[in-house]
Amino acid sequence: MSSVSLQRQTVSPHQQGQTLQTFLREELQISSRQAKSLLDSRKVFVNGKRIWMAKHTLRKGDRIEWSPLPRSGKKNTHTKITVLYRDAYLMAVNKAPGYLSDRDPKSIEALLRIQEGNPALRALHRLDRDTSGLLLFLLSSEHRNSYQDLFRKKEIRKVYQALLCGHPPSDTVTLRKSLDGKSAETTFRVLKTHGDFCKVECQIGTGRLHQIRRHALEIGCRVAGDRKYGSQLPLSSIEKSLPRQMLHAFTVEFKCPLSGKKIRIHAPLAEDFQKAVKQLGV
Repeated sequence: MSSVSLQRQTVSPHQQGQTLQTFLREELQISSRQAKSLLDSRKVFVNGKRIWMAKHTLRKGDRIEWSPLPRSGKKNTHTKITVLYRDAYLMAVNKAPGYLSDRDPKSIEALLRIQEGNPALRALHRLDRDTSGLLLFLLSSEHRNSYQDLFRKKEIRKVYQALLCGHPPSDTVTLRKSLDGKSAETTFRVLKTHGDFCKVECQIGTGRLHQIRRHALEIGCRVAGDRKYGSQLPLSSIEKSLPRQMLHAFTVEFKCPLSGKKIRIHAPLAEDFQKAVKQLGV
């Protein structure tokens, strides 16, 4: 796989003392706002560490790396959302990375309402913006409580796949550690390892904020490409090229609370996830 080639520059003596934002603005000949946007994308590295603080002070000899700015031009505004399953009450889609689940005019929920011609569609749960995979929607709010009970009673089985930097302490490890004062449980099962990386299956018994990403740190790992958790640690050149955290909602299983039918839905891995699997050798 061909990875994104990072641009590099070493801080010269006359640039010492500049803020990172100023350095990027002057080096790339862009506006301060564009420089801040690049930092906010968390694709800028100083001496191998991901840095996004605009006022970070540079020293002579610091090595700065950043992802190339996207080419200007019109974006394709037509987004076809892949529908994986539907019945009389619910539908499942394969969410692409880079989109909010709901509560935004450009969210998957808003786009799906247009695509399906159904303004009553509502997201049943959420995935992080840069997490891909299986996302459930109700066709209306009429039966929302019945489906939310599945989550409350832990009667829905959710399995993710993730690429980790580092190795769990054993091939299967279950972590029970509260997050934000609420109980949280994640089971990591190693599928394949290669060098510093491994591919794992993650089953979560709860759905706390950034649960898998935060629990990965507790077992000495980091979700590869994560721009938030564990970012203070040096990154390999391979990991720097990853466009996002490599986390994919892979499978859900549950019993329909209305029909009693057993349902199992699988979401094929996103294209960038598949490429990362090949790149990391897992």
